[in-house]
Amino acid sequence: MSGGDEIPRIKVRDVMMSAINVIDADRTVREACIMMDRLGVGSLLVEKGGKLIGIVTERDFVVRVLATGLDHSKTKVGEVMSYPVIAVSPDSPIEEAVALMLSHGFRRLPVVDLDGKLLGMVTLSEAAKALLAYQKAVTEVIEMLIKAVKTKDEVAARSMYG
Repeated sequence: MSGGDEIPRIKVRDVMMSAINVIDADRTVREACIMMDRLGVGSLLVEKGGKLIGIVTERDFVVRVLATGLDHSKTKVGEVMSYPVIAVSPDSPIEEAVALMLSHGFRRLPVVDLDGKLLGMVTLSEAAKALLAYQKAVTEVIEMLIKAVKTKDEVAARSMYG
């Protein structure tokens, strides 16, 4: 492409969803477990003062609460969460988010602004769907271009020898 034109890229903001699996760091592990059960999720993003500060997973509860004998009704989520959180910007290319997820073995990645405020979540499955749709659209455009070029060449060949 000329003049510095770039092929439009899929951004994280195009495929992210709102993050509903958020809990305050001061809530108890018991409250977190109830919330995870109701939402049908295996992890919760942990916020404090509106900023993303950690993530807590089922594994965190097993290893850091059950295995150590902590009282789940008194232990705060902030005490057993994993941190720092690896997150991505909404303006990041989706390929960057996928690479981060694959390199860390994640299926989900929080999306945060420059101040660390949680904006949403991008999932591996949604990223894959978007990339497949993008690939299909590009393939269709290429096929149309090839068809158009062939037709133009065929018309020129006929008129030259016809």
